[in-house]
Amino acid sequence: LRGSYSEADLVAAGLVARSERASGRAYDRFRHRLMFPIRTAAGRLVGFGGRTLGDDKAKYVNTNETEQFQKGYLLYGLDVAKREIRQSGTAVVVEGYFDVLGARAAGVDTAVATMGTAMTPEQARLLARYADEAVIGYDGDAAGQQASRRVLPVLLTQGLTARRADFGRDHDPDSLRLESGPQAVVEAVEKARDAVELEFDRLIPAGVVGI
Repeated sequence: LRGSYSEADLVAAGLVARSERASGRAYDRFRHRLMFPIRTAAGRLVGFGGRTLGDDKAKYVNTNETEQFQKGYLLYGLDVAKREIRQSGTAVVVEGYFDVLGARAAGVDTAVATMGTAMTPEQARLLARYADEAVIGYDGDAAGQQASRRVLPVLLTQGLTARRADFGRDHDPDSLRLESGPQAVVEAVEKARDAVELEFDRLIPAGVVGI
């Protein structure tokens, strides 16, 4: 990129970092990483995610927040999933890059990701432009369950109905696909239960009768 962009711009964009040593030498911030291009819904490339292929302390790094790249306003995979989402009326919301790839490899072509962060109102508003319903497909562990509960009011506020897929306690869409096959992922999405009803079941003790 040298010759086309100044080093200062490359550092500001998060593509290049400076060594903490006295030399301050510039180096490729995404070296030895598997790259995920992050695009707007219209398909414009605005940033990257990178997963380490080694033992880096940071498992994932993203392009720095800039005027062009604001992660809280983007959904990974929406550029390729929006047509299927519009046709079906449903989007499957997952956590990360591999969850999107695993879901699509299983035949779930409506998967988008919040890229490891809690869904923002802006992301939910963006999703509501294409979908009427969201299937929450977060990991089955305790953290994923808590994240599913937190995202529910964000989705409902934007007029989306919500269901919650159960991939199993120790699974996400990709790991379930690898262990049990693509059909297991498809069935988990198809059998997803209404997320509000699930919350009622969780909050109201068994045996309590409504008035």
